[in-house]
Amino acid sequence: MKLLGIALLWLIVVPGGSLFVQWVLAQVPSARPKPGLLAAGRWIGYLERTLVLALILSGNPSGVGFVFAGKAIARFSEREEVEYYLLGTFASFTWAVVLALLYQALG
Repeated sequence: MKLLGIALLWLIVVPGGSLFVQWVLAQVPSARPKPGLLAAGRWIGYLERTLVLALILSGNPSGVGFVFAGKAIARFSEREEVEYYLLGTFASFTWAVVLALLYQALG
């Protein structure tokens, strides 16, 4: 039964998180990706939310900082790209962390 709960949580956090991130980004009209970044961003988001969820559920929340630090290596030349990137990253991390902690609190 616990495995089913974790599988459902993963579906809500990982693919479901994409909807949340898209909603957040849509609230800022000036934050628009360059063509071709949406598909890459979606897959990066899937991986980062999977890692965040796994780290929190395994009792290693400090590892989330390493995931974030890994993303911080990316560099952008235009301010709009940085804003888009940060908004998406923080929305993605917020979604994963809040739902993982909620799952732990309820379980």
